[in-house]
Amino acid sequence: MPLSRILVVGNYLPDHQQSMIRFAHLLATFYDPVADVRLVKPFVFVGRLSFLPQLLKKYLAYIDKLILFPIWLSIRSRSYDLVHIADHGNSPYAFCCPPHKCIITCHDLLAVRASMGDSTTACEASPTGALLQKLILAGLRRAHSLTFVSQATFDDFLRIAGRPFGQRHAVIPNSLNAQFLSDISTIALSPEEQSILPASPFILMVGSSHPRKNRRLALRLLLELGNSSPYIVVFAGESLSPDDQSFILEHNLASRVQVIVCPSHALLNKLYILSHALLFPSFAEGFGWPLIEAQACGSPVIASCTTSIPEVAGNGALFADPLDVATFALYVRSLEDPDLRSRLIHNGFSNIRRFDPQLIKASFTAFALDPMQSTL
Repeated sequence: MPLSRILVVGNYLPDHQQSMIRFAHLLATFYDPVADVRLVKPFVFVGRLSFLPQLLKKYLAYIDKLILFPIWLSIRSRSYDLVHIADHGNSPYAFCCPPHKCIITCHDLLAVRASMGDSTTACEASPTGALLQKLILAGLRRAHSLTFVSQATFDDFLRIAGRPFGQRHAVIPNSLNAQFLSDISTIALSPEEQSILPASPFILMVGSSHPRKNRRLALRLLLELGNSSPYIVVFAGESLSPDDQSFILEHNLASRVQVIVCPSHALLNKLYILSHALLFPSFAEGFGWPLIEAQACGSPVIASCTTSIPEVAGNGALFADPLDVATFALYVRSLEDPDLRSRLIHNGFSNIRRFDPQLIKASFTAFALDPMQSTL
């Protein structure tokens, strides 16, 4: 099926969902060689009224996302051969598109599971949030085609929604969304960035402060390792939550924790290379980009054995239950063995070949161009 025009629907910029913003740009790049591609995001009108209180602006932004943009999309989507909604959180936009032209990428169903009472996701669902998750699930069921970033996420969909008649599905994992290097000599930092590199051996956690990321395990890990341990924990991403700050004060851990908020790509790359290991103790994930980023940089990975994480990290990681602090500590010490460390890094380099952008690009374009193809 030749495609001349493809519309990629990204995320509302004020929501600051950086990973989804990057993914939408990746999709547009993937499709660019085979069609005329336009990347569009919900327009920011109400959300840019600076005189409004932040909380009020947050709720009024739904006018942009759920009224103004759907009207535009309902009119304009019919002039495109394919509409690819890059984030399942925007799946209600499927009701604004001809269903046979619509593809949605589903990154996880953790919030949907939480809204149905599943506490293992470590997500919370308010009554309003539960309604939104029902809309998201309805949008996913309406689209003619769905892609899933992991088999674990696809399995969640089958359990929750079944397999709608005639709907096409494919498991197409995320690719690396930027170039990550393993040669530290090729990475240049500003003097300011150079000055904040940790002076002590460190264990790295990358990501948000969302409870499901399980930052508390990293703090308990410091206690398990003991005061004589040389390791500190570096959190790269969001600031610490108030609860974690209180825990640090209560247990006198301030000197053993460093927080680097929103590091540049170059700084993050260098942190991966220099780290003793990436710590990834999440309770639940739909994919887990830091896993393959760390492996691309030659960093060993210690991760949870839950949801999609073993599927993504492959044999380039050591796995433990996300509540098993003692095993995580054992792994930290075991990676001081050069042979184990070297083997894990080698396995990580082998694993990330599965996520080469050219392979993922080929999978997306093949699925979009052939209406009869499924990669399951």
